[in-house]
This record gives sequence, C-alpha cells and structure tokens, in this order.
Amino acid sequence: MKIYKVAKDVKQKMKEWYEKRTKAHITLVQKYCKKISTYDKKYEPLIERGKIHDQSKFEDPEIDPYIYITWKYKCEDDGLKFEDCKPPEDMDDQMHEATFHHIKNNKHHPECHADEVHLNKEDRDKAPDKMVDGTKMKDVDIGEMVADWCAMSKEKGGTPKSWADKNVNIRWEFTDEQADLIYELIDFAWEK
Repeated sequence: MKIYKVAKDVKQKMKEWYEKRTKAHITLVQKYCKKISTYDKKYEPLIERGKIHDQSKFEDPEIDPYIYITWKYKCEDDGLKFEDCKPPEDMDDQMHEATFHHIKNNKHHPECHADEVHLNKEDRDKAPDKMVDGTKMKDVDIGEMVADWCAMSKEKGGTPKSWADKNVNIRWEFTDEQADLIYELIDFAWEK
C-alpha cells in the first residue's frame, strides 16, 4: 500500500475528524445493538458485537483509506468537492480496496457472506450491476446490520427504512423471511 504525503496540518485534521466521527458512529451502533438485543434472546450477542463493531477501520489495510473516505463525506456534507480537499493520486483505488476488505471481513455486511462480491466502484453507496447474495446471513448478523443502518441514518438525517427500501432485494438479495426480519428490527429499534 502506498503511503501518501499530505500537508501535516491537513492530515492531522483529517485523522482527528475520522476518529471523532468513527467513534461517534460506533457509540450509536452500540446503542442500537443494545436495543435490538432486547427484541429476542438470540440477539443478546449484539451487545458484545457492538463493542468490536468497525474495529477493522482502525487497522491496516483500512485505516488510511478510511480516513480519506470519511473526509470525502465530510467535504460533501460541507458542500466542497472532494477534489478541493486534495486527495492523493490513486486514492480512489485505495478507498475501493479498503471498502472491499471491510465488507468481506465484517459479518454485519451481506458481502461478508457472499461467494461473489460486486461493488459499485463509482459510488460505494449505490447498488452494483449485480445483486449481492446476503441470504447466508444469520439473524444476529442482520441485527448488527440494522443497528449500523440506524446509526448511519441518525448521523445523516435519514431513516433506516428508507435505506432498506432502496437496498433490500435491490443491492442485496435476502430471503422473504430475512427481509421481513430487517423491517421488524428497524421498526423495533428506530425512534418514531
């Protein structure tokens, strides 16, 4: 992996923002994991899973590219083009590889359970050309995924239901039972 040189003060701001935002996200995921753990006894492991949620983002090969991914979203939220935030050359490839590593190594992502993984390289938040098989996910994996969706929705001002509507059996393939479970858990966990 290439090590990129960015002005020290900018890199420090990026890193500080990344740590602050990622830790806040994990805290929200833990909150929703705790709530979902009360839905049924089989979800009790979510309390422990929440403690290690997204920890791979603080290790190689994910940390440096995820600092840029998080900074890219911050730039967009602040109305700046990512190019204005001066990403190094080839960082898009590094961010794509880090995303791939993350989703293949964390059970709350359907891609972790799929034999074939397809990502939309142009926009990591949109569906790829081919749906990813999430049918092998266990209920507790789905519970953590829903907790993650709730946390992201809280952060971004959306709802996990609208995210599910755009992605369930469009981006990720689920059985009818899994899809029902996703919506039940969202309904249970999300603040009305």
